[in-house]
Amino acid sequence: MQLHTFSTTRTARYYSLGEPGPDIRHVWFCLHSHNESVDGFAAQLRPLDTPERLLILPEGLARFDQPAAVATDAGSPMAAWFASDATEYDLPDVAQYLENLAAQILAACPPQTPITVLGHGHGAAAACRWLANSGLHYDRLVLYAAVFPPEINRQATLAGLPKRPVVVVATTADIYSPEATGEGLMHDLHAAGLEAQLRHASDGAITLAALGAGAETA
Repeated sequence: MQLHTFSTTRTARYYSLGEPGPDIRHVWFCLHSHNESVDGFAAQLRPLDTPERLLILPEGLARFDQPAAVATDAGSPMAAWFASDATEYDLPDVAQYLENLAAQILAACPPQTPITVLGHGHGAAAACRWLANSGLHYDRLVLYAAVFPPEINRQATLAGLPKRPVVVVATTADIYSPEATGEGLMHDLHAAGLEAQLRHASDGAITLAALGAGAETA
């Protein structure tokens, strides 16, 4: 059996808290974790939902139904950004998807609106790979309980990021990897010449204090 690849278009989905428009003062692009529903992620981010702040929640391109044992009444699907055996194909597709989405959203917001990119779990790896090859002029990157799977070279990815502030939020909430403690990620960020700040958060919902939402560029 021989593997082949073929490029094609497909319909992606994203959700928003707020609407683009002239009154928006901050835009956040928020990437969910591995095998997470956007509904669940949005529920954690609702404290950020204010009239002047627009939150865009892209959904990973790999969608699947939740197992019956954990499905909610809404039956919202779960999603992933990449498969362990296909990152070399999935990540360029994800980056192009996010680049096009950002361009569309920002075209409807005031020029030079400050931008924060938030990546949660595997969403942090997807965000870094996107931004390392992007023309997006973002102001701050937040990596929350970040998990870089072995298939992604973390050091090389971080070396490609623009020299913009990074906030690492360390938590024990992610049971899949000790990476979520943050020390190794901080070391690699500093080695890449990036300004990075480490915060700590307890298990549970994402908190405003941990994200440092009040520190957005005015």
